[in-house]
Amino acid sequence: MKQIPIIESLRAIAAWSVCLYHFICTVTGFIGNESVKQVFSYGQYGVHVFFVISGFIIPWSMFNANYKPSSFFRFILKRIVRLDPPYICSILLVLAILFLKTKIGYDYGKQEPVTITGVILHLGYLINFFPNYHWLNNVYWTLAIEFQYYILMALIYGLFISSALSKRLIAYALCFISSLLLLKYRTHFPAYAPLFLTGIAVFQFKCHLTRKTELACVLIAAAMYNFFALGADITIIGILTALCILFFDRINIPFLGWMGKFSYSVYLVHCIIGVAIINILAHYPLTFMQKTGVLLLGILITFGSSWLMYYMIEKPSKKLSSKIRFR
Repeated sequence: MKQIPIIESLRAIAAWSVCLYHFICTVTGFIGNESVKQVFSYGQYGVHVFFVISGFIIPWSMFNANYKPSSFFRFILKRIVRLDPPYICSILLVLAILFLKTKIGYDYGKQEPVTITGVILHLGYLINFFPNYHWLNNVYWTLAIEFQYYILMALIYGLFISSALSKRLIAYALCFISSLLLLKYRTHFPAYAPLFLTGIAVFQFKCHLTRKTELACVLIAAAMYNFFALGADITIIGILTALCILFFDRINIPFLGWMGKFSYSVYLVHCIIGVAIINILAHYPLTFMQKTGVLLLGILITFGSSWLMYYMIEKPSKKLSSKIRFR
């Protein structure tokens, strides 16, 4: 499959943006300067960068692998093998840390009770469907949205790649109508379908399935909808991400490209380990320089632990997933 170097760089930027947002803006009492928090609050939109990337890369990989509807279950298995081992490892890490906290008597504030049912629901990315249960990690809700997208893309992929404009229009309409009807359910895929569509539109154009006029129309329609449904910030982030993939796809930034390889692991563990470290140390009176040191410590520990997870868990999972072929 043809590689798109800019994708890894965008993944690295998105993952570490979300990481810094959680470190600086969500740890109570750590950073008091509202101006600083306002700047880093934009890091939360790294999530939406991932959504656009997935909008592009999932059908791109399906197209290059010659996906057929008969390969639906193999496709889902391929995604599970690729993503679930690091995900399950991170769940076990959360449970281990919570168990350790109770044993040492550490007061970590309000904590929803952990139940066996809740843990089982995590395995199917189903927490979003059960409001009485909670995610063990703040970022898991986005993985559920991604998994819903995988299922829906596998089902209607044929509409997006069809040579018939009428079928492609049906696919576009499904994205907008489902989002409009289910917009209030922000923890489910349909609310973000037009955002994913910006990535899908770039995929279609790059695979010569559509022309410039259709690409422009879809991007403009998606941007207009996202502006009113999700807000200006997310709309701008979505369009900029799509344009980067469209025009700067061959740009290779070695360091960011390397960082992007384990961005999924960074995304999974930064709240579990990095935020926990900062949260513990933030309880002590700290000077500006000390806070900077604590932040750097959180970044370094997150960097090391996520690289370790990538090397030991994610990389073997990725290799195993690549062996699953569509028939």
